[in-house]
Amino acid sequence: MDKTREYTMMYLDKLNGQDLHRRFECQGIELNTAYWLVAHIAVTQNGLLLMATGGPFEKFSWAKHFGRGGAGLPPAECPPFEQVLETFHRIHKTAIAHVASLSDEALEGPNVTGLAIIGPTVRDVIIHAIRHEGLHTGHLSWLCKLYGIPTM
Repeated sequence: MDKTREYTMMYLDKLNGQDLHRRFECQGIELNTAYWLVAHIAVTQNGLLLMATGGPFEKFSWAKHFGRGGAGLPPAECPPFEQVLETFHRIHKTAIAHVASLSDEALEGPNVTGLAIIGPTVRDVIIHAIRHEGLHTGHLSWLCKLYGIPTM
């Protein structure tokens, strides 16, 4: 989880100073913004790694707009990015501590997300969360290229 986050932060750091609400379009399809991706990762990590594993789930007012299928909010209605980034870091830190505390028995407990494609256990939910962030890290990489920022 931490290694995936390091990669996410590498690309997010490259986007420092950019308009994170900027929308790019590819072949007529509008892509998610960097702001949306950070908010989405915070929301889904909260749900997958805390709520779905019996951890200290948090509620925050903007979460419903950035979850699965969420379209986000117009930039003027979004919380400041600093607040979203602080939540992103806090949720991750809490999730790392919580997941590390889970027993083998807890890891073999049932997946309560309702998403059968993830797999049947809590361990599968955690694996999915790691893959999920990595997927969106790739999106941040593409956004860097669209902003004209060199990547690897």
